Amino acid sequence: MLYLRLARPMLIALAACAANFLAQGSALADDAQENKALKEQMRQMMQRMDTLQKQVEALSKQQAATPPPAVVTVPPPVTVPQPPVVAAAPAVKYEEKEPLLHKILSGFYGTLDVSFDDTTKGMNGFVAYPYSLVDPTNPNSGYVRGPNPKGAATPVGRVGYMPAFSTNKSVLGYRGSHKFEGTDLALIYQIETQPSITSSPGLNTSQFQQSNVVKGGIGYGDTFIGFAGQEWGKVKVGTTYSPYKKSTDRMNPFSGMLGDYAVIMGNSGGDNRVEFGTRLEHAIWFESPKFANMFSFDVLVSPGQNRTYDNVVQSSGSPDCNGGNQPGSGNLLLNCDDGGFDDAYSVDVKFETGPIYVTAAYEWHHNVNRNSDGIGSNNPTYGYLQSINSPLLDFATFDALSAEFPTSFGAGASPPYLTDIANESAVKVGAQYTLPFGLALSGIYEYMHRSLPQALQFQNERQRNGLWFAASQDIFSKDNVSIGWGHAGRTPGDPGGQHNYNPNNTDDSANMYTVAWKHRFDKNVYWYLDAAETVNKGNAHYDLGAGGRGLTTDCHDATNTTVIDYTSAGNTTWGGCKEVGFSTGINYKF
Repeated sequence: MLYLRLARPMLIALAACAANFLAQGSALADDAQENKALKEQMRQMMQRMDTLQKQVEALSKQQAATPPPAVVTVPPPVTVPQPPVVAAAPAVKYEEKEPLLHKILSGFYGTLDVSFDDTTKGMNGFVAYPYSLVDPTNPNSGYVRGPNPKGAATPVGRVGYMPAFSTNKSVLGYRGSHKFEGTDLALIYQIETQPSITSSPGLNTSQFQQSNVVKGGIGYGDTFIGFAGQEWGKVKVGTTYSPYKKSTDRMNPFSGMLGDYAVIMGNSGGDNRVEFGTRLEHAIWFESPKFANMFSFDVLVSPGQNRTYDNVVQSSGSPDCNGGNQPGSGNLLLNCDDGGFDDAYSVDVKFETGPIYVTAAYEWHHNVNRNSDGIGSNNPTYGYLQSINSPLLDFATFDALSAEFPTSFGAGASPPYLTDIANESAVKVGAQYTLPFGLALSGIYEYMHRSLPQALQFQNERQRNGLWFAASQDIFSKDNVSIGWGHAGRTPGDPGGQHNYNPNNTDDSANMYTVAWKHRFDKNVYWYLDAAETVNKGNAHYDLGAGGRGLTTDCHDATNTTVIDYTSAGNTTWGGCKEVGFSTGINYKF
């Protein structure tokens, strides 16, 4: 627009200059021809200027026809005084906090199981008789039954049906991991406790024997720290159930219930403690990945950490004896000579594909001390060894204690063994097959061995075979029915010590029968009803509930005396008892 306004004055000025130039040129020029040429050039220039002037005027009219844009005047903004601004920390969005909170809470897990039981020991009417050698100088002369020394030595206390509440394999724990950046390696950890829901704070003796330690109603469970790699597996250090036990857990539909297969499987002595089903402390173990999506294996080593040659005290760093029993179990002394050992090794191999699962496992305990099997023994052969002052017995310790504590070590007391220390091992194979319609069939064969010299084989109750069969079937969508049978074979001998020990009855086998029904309310909660019976033959004394149940029903009566000996003043165990129990409970997992 500015160029158009300036165009006209510029043309006028240019024309004036040209006219002035021509006037001066005409006055000075003498040659008429030259003056004529200049005039012709001036005419052509004026014509071009006139054409340019018309174009400029035409363009100016065209732009004038378009109105200029309206100009809106905006009043200046009114300034309102504002309070001073305080700088705040940047807010953390909920989406940023939620993953961390979820990760922390997801580490908690647990199982709460409480039941109401009604059980009987099944030994009403039992009578105890003493036995002796036909020829006291000949341990192979046979046995003769004598008169009842008390006229009617029968079980003491309540041995019939008794109702009770029990806490069974309840666990509270926390687990997690820490991933190392740039690798597939992670630090893993787990801390676990076992609460006794139905008991008040204090010592729960039966669960003490199953869970290593129970204080204030709480026992320690599987606890470890270690490393895991996606390609090479896991290495852990801590306290845990061994691979030998875990390898066949899936074949036990009665875990923590009356009739748990641990009553028979892994239980060498037939009492509340499961020698090859206990937790092992101060252990290190390796869990392999699954090769070809079918094979895996686990290996565990538990150093004994015991400074005594015979493992008669607790291992360093352990509050109780290896093998899951407290000091003093089985005798008068606070010793670990009722099954304490040092080193332990456990290994399993597992194969799984489709509906088939097969496993083999082995476990070895080094120098298991069972010297207490001699205290209060009923076995006539033990009496013979005592009569000849056999070096197999610990007379030195016994005589010293008798002199110091004459009331406790009075007439009828007897010394422990001195050399009943030997390795024990167990091996088993198991298989499970699940049919297309959901029926799971399981079977296990087990053999346990104690490496004793021939002189002590007469009291070897730790060596035998065992069988387990179970069937479990889901019914509809929320119910399951399971049945099981366990069999404990004969042993080479028996240490005696049972109140009614009969050396003429060498069939100390046992059978256990279990049936259970579970109703699942959802994926976390189920209610169960089960019944079980253990039928002991001869001097066998297997129980109901071993392997993690808070309350066990065993062959012990209510005798409570200091001295345990073969004169019927003491031992509370009655071989041949037939326990029966019914239980109903609730199980919640989270």
